[in-house]
Amino acid sequence: MQSHGSFFSPKKFYGEEHFPYGISRSGEFNRNQAALLEDHGTAYQELHSGHREPCNDEERAFVLVCKGEKVAQTMHELVWMRYCQKALEGSTVAGFIGRPPESMGTTLPQTKNGR
Repeated sequence: MQSHGSFFSPKKFYGEEHFPYGISRSGEFNRNQAALLEDHGTAYQELHSGHREPCNDEERAFVLVCKGEKVAQTMHELVWMRYCQKALEGSTVAGFIGRPPESMGTTLPQTKNGR
């Protein structure tokens, strides 16, 4: 069995429930952020919701950020917190469609700069 790195998912993530034209076309994320979300967003979402167990220390730290027990510091943590925040407040470009998953809760953990 092949071992994969942190945040691996064979499935692309487009976030169409919050960004109907896709993350990269939403105007809310730069190219690097959109690429991280598209490549790893499925894993982020599964870890955040508890549908996936963390496989290493990096993923365990990510889960602590999602629970609000740790401040976001890595690019993975920061981009996911930005995605969650934009999903909760609604995209200013594409418009908010529906509600965020219940697993996201109503409050978000803070990032290292307090946002």
